[in-house]
Amino acid sequence: MSHAASVVLMAEDDRIELTYRLWSTGADESFEEYIDHLRSLLPRHRGLMERRVRPVDDALTAPDALVVFSFPNVPSIDGFLRDPLRADVQELAGRAILRSLITDGRHRAANDADADVVLLRETE
Repeated sequence: MSHAASVVLMAEDDRIELTYRLWSTGADESFEEYIDHLRSLLPRHRGLMERRVRPVDDALTAPDALVVFSFPNVPSIDGFLRDPLRADVQELAGRAILRSLITDGRHRAANDADADVVLLRETE
């Protein structure tokens, strides 16, 4: 079920995907610790880590990691995003994360609607 580039899609079992694009400060150990912390919160909200993609090139504008989580419903996503244990690692996030972009599949584009596409890196 495909709509357009940059639109986050529903997983095959109708779970809602939440995608994190993360840019690291260069503190690799803190970066991995931050991602591990997010992953540790998933069971509290019936979430799963679907996949993690590392960059295939060294483009300066590409995220250092793309992590896709899935949840069974909107309240589960909201619970994850508002989890106090997630907020407890703001200091770690400050050391590890230069920039983040979080998108979810709650608002899907209609087949005939134009999708907003954000260019994350120059194409050749």
